[in-house]
Amino acid sequence: MKNWTVKVKAVKKKDQGLIRYTRYLLSANEPSHAATNIHPLKDPRQATRNMLAEHSLRQAERRRAGLSGGGVSNYAQSYVFALPKDIPQPTQKQWVGIAARAVKAIANENGIDPQKLWDVTGVVFHEEPTKSKNNHIHVLVGNIVEGKYHKGLTQKKSVYASKQAFNDYMLEVLKVDNKNYEALSQGRDEPLWLARKKQAEKEERTIIKARKRARKEIKIAQLWKEKYNKSGFNELKLEMSLKKREIEEKEEELSEASEYLLSKIDTYVDQCKRLLKYVEDENDKRINSTLNRIEKTEQDLERAGFEVPDEEERKRRRNSLAPRLKPPGF
Repeated sequence: MKNWTVKVKAVKKKDQGLIRYTRYLLSANEPSHAATNIHPLKDPRQATRNMLAEHSLRQAERRRAGLSGGGVSNYAQSYVFALPKDIPQPTQKQWVGIAARAVKAIANENGIDPQKLWDVTGVVFHEEPTKSKNNHIHVLVGNIVEGKYHKGLTQKKSVYASKQAFNDYMLEVLKVDNKNYEALSQGRDEPLWLARKKQAEKEERTIIKARKRARKEIKIAQLWKEKYNKSGFNELKLEMSLKKREIEEKEEELSEASEYLLSKIDTYVDQCKRLLKYVEDENDKRINSTLNRIEKTEQDLERAGFEVPDEEERKRRRNSLAPRLKPPGF
């Protein structure tokens, strides 16, 4: 493991997306936060207000300069710093130290005053008591500082700087070296789309085997037909001819069914992948339309004999993906 886990995503959809994401970080009602203990370590609400103020300042300065366009859709970057549970865990104060060290490194990398960048930073600690999730902090960093949009904050150089700072802090303060760490377990649950893909491949192998058996029966029938035709058994010849036609029809039906099923399975896997992307992007409109398509495809697969989520599971899935955070004001 070269680094402790650092994940980064852009917070899109302008001011409303930023407000919704901040609320999500603090909400105990989210399904993903069912067992999470949430600790705001540096007020993300105040940081968000500061980010919105910076955006207003930028707009005012551009108007004074007679500039148009140049809109910004992502007001912030969300950094997630996570640690495995089989190493010493930082205290809340030390988690703040990790965030501060990372923000300072990012600021230095981009030629920004570290204190100014810290002013538009919020930190939330998610303490996970279950074994399936690691303790982690969300560090919400604004992209606009002193009325200027810093593109470098969205680039890989900032991610690299944050990882290096994370590694250095862990070695210096907690005496844990990422270079010497070996994970106890690399296992993780398969995502739904991958499980469905494996099921589809299994079904495809079953269909191929059935087609091979059908071809074998045809070949045997042909051999018997040739043998008894030479011997003059016309009645048996007719019976074998009918058998051959029956098998050919069976193979044709099987081929058509397999092509239809494989097409539906490919569609289902593709729809599930798109749904995961839209959930990550918080694209509520696309989430809803994709769910509708997925449910229609599931009905087709169910009629073909596949096991798919029942009506109750579909309702639970919709409820878990429904928009929970409505944007108006803080």
